[in-house]
Amino acid sequence: MYRLIMLMLFMIFFTACSQETLRDNRTTEAVAKVNVEEGMILYKNMNDNMERGHKEFAGADVVVDPSYYASKTVQRGDINYYKIPQEAKSNNGSLDTEISRVVALPGESIRIEKGQIFINSGKLDTFYGHAHWGGMDVVELNKTINQGGSNPEDIKRVIKIIQESVETNKKEFKVPEGQFYIIGDDWIRSGDSRHFGPISKDSILGKVIGYK
Repeated sequence: MYRLIMLMLFMIFFTACSQETLRDNRTTEAVAKVNVEEGMILYKNMNDNMERGHKEFAGADVVVDPSYYASKTVQRGDINYYKIPQEAKSNNGSLDTEISRVVALPGESIRIEKGQIFINSGKLDTFYGHAHWGGMDVVELNKTINQGGSNPEDIKRVIKIIQESVETNKKEFKVPEGQFYIIGDDWIRSGDSRHFGPISKDSILGKVIGYK
C-alpha cells in the first residue's frame, strides 16, 4: 500500500512538472530601430508574416547580424533570418530567404492546440505563444466583432482560418537535434515550420536585431 501511494504521488508530481507553464522573460514584443554597422545585412521585408499591429517590419530594411551566433546560441524568441528549405518553395518564384521567430529548440516537443503553443506539454505563456493576426489573438478578434470596429464577416473568416490552420498541428512533434521550430508572429500570413517542418542551424543566416 505504501509503495502504491508513493507511486501515485510521484505520478502526480511528474504530471504537474511536465505541464509547467513556460515563460520567456528575455524577449520583448517591441522592435528596435538600430544603426547599421559594418558587416550587417539589410533585408527588405516585403512579407507581413511578423506583423503585430505596429508595422515596424512592413516594407522596412530589416537589420540582420550574420555573426551573432558565432559567439551566442540560438534562443527561444529570437527572430532569425534564414534560408527557406528548397522543398518548401513553390514553383511561382518564391523568395529564397525569410524572417521568423524561434519557438521550440532542439530536443523539445511542441504541439499546437486551439491556437496555443505547448512546449514539452507546458503552455508557452508569452506574447508569441499563441495564434495572432495583425497583433490580435482569437479572443481580441471576437471582441472586434462585438465592438463593430471591422467588417464582422472578414474577422469571422480570419478566425476560421486561424482555427483551421492550427487544427492540423495538434499532434506533438519532437524537434530533432540541430534544428529549430519557427513560427511567424502573424499566423495567417506566415509560411513556417507548421508547413515545412523545422529548419537546420546551417540554414540560419543571422539574427534580426531591429530595423533601419
